[in-house]
Amino acid sequence: MKKIGLYSSEGEIELTITCPESLVALQGNAGLSMIDLAFSQDGVNSYVDNSTFTVKPKDTMPLVATNSPLTADGTDEVIISGIPAGAQVEWPDGQTDIVTGGEIGFSVDLAGTYTFQFTAVPYLNQEIIVEAIPAT
Repeated sequence: MKKIGLYSSEGEIELTITCPESLVALQGNAGLSMIDLAFSQDGVNSYVDNSTFTVKPKDTMPLVATNSPLTADGTDEVIISGIPAGAQVEWPDGQTDIVTGGEIGFSVDLAGTYTFQFTAVPYLNQEIIVEAIPAT
């Protein structure tokens, strides 16, 4: 048996397949490249370094949230920094954006818990949870 990964031009392993060696050639997918994987490697914790065409472990993003919890008054703001250029952020309302400046700001006027999802190759997917407390 052999384990292979199908990966995008960004190095994201999008699909892993385990199959007999004789069937590996049939596993291609339009727009994705193929690479051999060790059985301990997967698309969650690994990526393909396109400069060396090797599989490497993903790193943790150096995310930092300042001023949390924040006061839900519409002006108090949490800054999430350490975001790698080109990372995708999914905001609590489901909107997604590409971050280019390394940080985002968030303010709200409704108390609650707000979750931000961050995705970028070669990093592990991460989330930051921000708590907004009622204004006094």
